[in-house]
Amino acid sequence: MDNKRYLGWLGMMAAISAMGTSSHREMYYEPTETDQVKKLRLAQKEIKRHKANGLKEFVYGKNSLWSRDLKNADRKARNKGWL
Repeated sequence: MDNKRYLGWLGMMAAISAMGTSSHREMYYEPTETDQVKKLRLAQKEIKRHKANGLKEFVYGKNSLWSRDLKNADRKARNKGWL
């Protein structure tokens, strides 16, 4: 590297370091998520994941489960003692 390029690079680094080491994170306010909003977001994400895997939701009284068809859903409900 010749001297002119080196001096230019050195000057650029000096200018950057003169601006300070503070980051822009101090200016950015990150909003906090409430517990209720987080639960809702995670529940929607779980539903989306189940549907992407080709599962359907089956409801047994107050309980529900995800399965690919009614036969498997009945088997899972029997194992859990819902039927």
